[in-house]
Amino acid sequence: MLDLRDRPVLLLGGGDETIAKIHSLLEAGAQLTVICPVGLPGLAPLAAEGRIRWLRREYREGDLEGYFLVVSDPPEKSLNVLISREAEERHTILVAVNDPRNASAILPAVHRQGDLIIAVSTSGVAPALAVRIKERLQKEFGPEYAVLLRLLGELRKEIATRYPGFRERREAWYRIVDSEAVSFLREEKVKEAHEALRQALEAAPTAAAGARSSKRT
Repeated sequence: MLDLRDRPVLLLGGGDETIAKIHSLLEAGAQLTVICPVGLPGLAPLAAEGRIRWLRREYREGDLEGYFLVVSDPPEKSLNVLISREAEERHTILVAVNDPRNASAILPAVHRQGDLIIAVSTSGVAPALAVRIKERLQKEFGPEYAVLLRLLGELRKEIATRYPGFRERREAWYRIVDSEAVSFLREEKVKEAHEALRQALEAAPTAAAGARSSKRT
């Protein structure tokens, strides 16, 4: 869950996953430099559009300087030993695609719906299983959750104002997220979803919460 927006990221490419990783990193907002000795399909257009900086050559010692994150997917995986050594020396986070022994981090399979991000990892053991699990999650958590989070974001300040106490605020949040709003959103009934959220927000606290408030007063 690294925030890569506007951060300098280096991709050492040429392997089978290079293009997919490029698009994932761009989606995350990274300022991306790609060192890749081969002209993979799609690389040249991305460079021409200014979306990536492409250096068409092999990795050289010293290339990792100044980067927040490095993703390594070279044509020859044996290079990861040298890349890992430099990453350790520079205290740089390194993801080595399909080579977790030479990495300090793993890129999970990620499902996004607006502000909802669900990441699945098998700790490098079976990435294909992580992808299959992600595909199942895509069916369960559809675009309605992106809309739900947008609506919740609009209520966030009001919730904090209405319920300044932590316990009451926590209970209010659970009432809201457990409401029927997401069911309405699946049917594209945004007005009804908004009303369900509003009712949950304004519902009276439970007896237990009321008792706790009485004891404090």
